[in-house]
Amino acid sequence: MKQLPIENKLKIIEEYNKCKSPAIIKEKYGISKSTLYHWISVLNVRKAGKFSSKKYSAWDIHLMERELRTLREENQIFRESQCSVISPMKDKIAAIEKLKDKFSIYAICRTLNLSKASYYHRNKYRPEKTSYQEKDEQLKPLIKKYFEESKERFGSSKIKIALNNIGISVSQKHIDKLMKEMDLVCKQTRMRCTWASRTYKFRRNRLKQNFTQDTPNTYWVSDITYVPIESHDNLYGICVVIDLFSRKVLSFQVSEFSNTEMVWKTFDRAFNLRGCPDNLTFHSDQGVQYTAYKFRKHLRDLGVKQSFSNPGSPLDNAVAEAFFSIMKREELSHNFYTSKEHLEAVVAEYIDFFNNVRPHKKLKNLTPNQYELRYIHTQQMQEDEKEKMDFIKDILADTAA
Repeated sequence: MKQLPIENKLKIIEEYNKCKSPAIIKEKYGISKSTLYHWISVLNVRKAGKFSSKKYSAWDIHLMERELRTLREENQIFRESQCSVISPMKDKIAAIEKLKDKFSIYAICRTLNLSKASYYHRNKYRPEKTSYQEKDEQLKPLIKKYFEESKERFGSSKIKIALNNIGISVSQKHIDKLMKEMDLVCKQTRMRCTWASRTYKFRRNRLKQNFTQDTPNTYWVSDITYVPIESHDNLYGICVVIDLFSRKVLSFQVSEFSNTEMVWKTFDRAFNLRGCPDNLTFHSDQGVQYTAYKFRKHLRDLGVKQSFSNPGSPLDNAVAEAFFSIMKREELSHNFYTSKEHLEAVVAEYIDFFNNVRPHKKLKNLTPNQYELRYIHTQQMQEDEKEKMDFIKDILADTAA
């Protein structure tokens, strides 16, 4: 295409500016759209440069230099403060305290979009602690108190229940946060399961994992665990008997020999403590201590039915298994025992804690003893109401006669 003179190019651009479309320009002059836009861009550049008559005075240069210094200062404040104009006020105030020896307070406030009045008012009149911080300062001693009283067994869920019981409402997540700040970590341990090959006989499972009972002394469960004393070669057995109604540990026995005699003594202690209840079923695994003939005969003589977990099914005795898991996690795995007496004292203390202090979700956050006392109170009220109704019926019968 032949090069057009500048005058013709200006004429074509002028026609385009008079609302003629690129299609009309192309049809009339044979100029493509891209060529037309290129001419327009070149013309704009020349107008801004060659044809510009703008001259800067000394005052204009002074203003531009001052603006440049301000921009450099603001850029440096942003870098060193690690704040922006949308940062929280407390972060901005912290940045002012950090940089006020290097930059003026006015410059920092202007850069971070914070009024000087807000900064001075905040520093002069704001209390040292917010209401939330004051509340946390009141909560921390209570959390630590319940944590230490439980001998480091209570986590945030149990502490929340304890605080609710004294009228303090606080979320479990917030308790977690405060416990982390105080480095309070409840006792934890990893469990290790070992299996041994044994030959089992068929034993009847009467419980069938029905762990929720409506009345006490209907089903008791029992199990045995082992704890080393002085060395891992010297294991002592711990046997417990638990009432499924309230999850209360009725009795326990620590013995060097994990035999039928240990189970016998543990059961008899619970049986006598409960007043030799009728219609009782005693559930356990199929350990040789529980399946021994003399122990089974002893239960039959007392009128107690016996129930056994299915072979290789620890879930059939889940309540007893869970108790030992909790006791190991919260107590046994955190101590070294030097004698049988030492172990007995620790187990006795923990069972007292379990029955009287530790709330249970299955018991509506009551302790086993609280749950039993509420049941006894309810039964007594029902009996009193029945006696009252019988008395009224007798009076009405006499009146009618």
